[in-house]
Amino acid sequence: MGVIKSKVGRCAFASKSGVIVLSLGFWLFPNQVMANSADTQFKQYLVNICTAYPVPPGWTLTGQNCLDAFAGQPISGTAAVTVSTNLSVNAASGSASRKNKGIRELRDEQKEETEKGASADGSSWGFLLTPQFGNSNRNETDLENGYQSKLIGLVAGLDYRYSNSFVFGATLGYTKDNATFLNSAGFIKTSSNALTMYSTWLPSESVSVDGYLGYGKLNFDSNRHVEFGLISGTTSGTTNGHQVMAGISTSYQKDVGRLNLSPFINLDYIKTFIDGYRESGTTSLEMHYFDRSTISMTTSLGARLSTSYGYDWGTLNPTARLATVHEFQNNSKQITNELVGTPGYGFTVTTDAPDRNYLDLGLGVSAALNGGTQLFLDYDRRAQDKLLSSWAVSLGALMEF
Repeated sequence: MGVIKSKVGRCAFASKSGVIVLSLGFWLFPNQVMANSADTQFKQYLVNICTAYPVPPGWTLTGQNCLDAFAGQPISGTAAVTVSTNLSVNAASGSASRKNKGIRELRDEQKEETEKGASADGSSWGFLLTPQFGNSNRNETDLENGYQSKLIGLVAGLDYRYSNSFVFGATLGYTKDNATFLNSAGFIKTSSNALTMYSTWLPSESVSVDGYLGYGKLNFDSNRHVEFGLISGTTSGTTNGHQVMAGISTSYQKDVGRLNLSPFINLDYIKTFIDGYRESGTTSLEMHYFDRSTISMTTSLGARLSTSYGYDWGTLNPTARLATVHEFQNNSKQITNELVGTPGYGFTVTTDAPDRNYLDLGLGVSAALNGGTQLFLDYDRRAQDKLLSSWAVSLGALMEF
């Protein structure tokens, strides 16, 4: 605030962190969902269980359950079920990424003073309020199921300008993300609460360095539809998780005529933990999912282009952004889980690796009103990703006092 401007307006997807992408551990879905590799693995797993002798102590899966699963056919029959493995962790990470990109962009606007609008008039405090809306689509693959998800969220923040070169603040964010799997296979609802501290430092008139550190609590509620031979029904589950997140960014600003060009580089780190849990239901194919964790670490290299127009009421600042993003972590994993009815005997499936490189595109406009208030509207899109596409919109106000 004052000489340090807060860039208002941006939230990105998917993405979950991203996103946003949601699911827990791994999922069983109807045979029309084309996770072919996991489908075959699960069928062989069930064959092994149904032919086990003697039956280990503690198993509750019955011979009748096996007959129903294979629809009266020989044990080598072709009944199918599919598994989706990586949705919950990705979804949680997508959510964190959206929040932190929003925080970063809120403080990355051109820092030079304009003749009209918010100015360095002695105001030291700033209050931010921004609703956020997003949408994600994930393609089906041989390993994981496809889905669509919708996000709504609200971020409130307060920061203090200690000098014309340093600002420190914090935000509280709440998001809800509802993901629906394709082919009526089920859904998962995720909610998150996050506290994030951030700062901006200007070592010179042209250079800006930003950082953030945050922690979030996650909650997951799932429902999936099971069809396997004569077995048909739904299962449900609830679990929790948490995230730690951190990032740093540096940018350089240069005036080119009426335009302001700002190349930047960002580094973002998110680690997500999901607690294990057992599903409930009456299908005999309820799953026990073990604890999981994943790491996402990305770099973004790009540039912002902005300009300003003066009016009697203040200034109008349109902005365009383009960045190329590279994911270093979030690798393909081997995940082992088990049926609730056959404790101690699990099976393993493989998750998809992410698309390592994609584009982050953005358009925004902010209005700096006389007196120190900024209003903003921003649109962000994830593009050129082979697995995931997403967009997000944020709008709101930043008030100085």
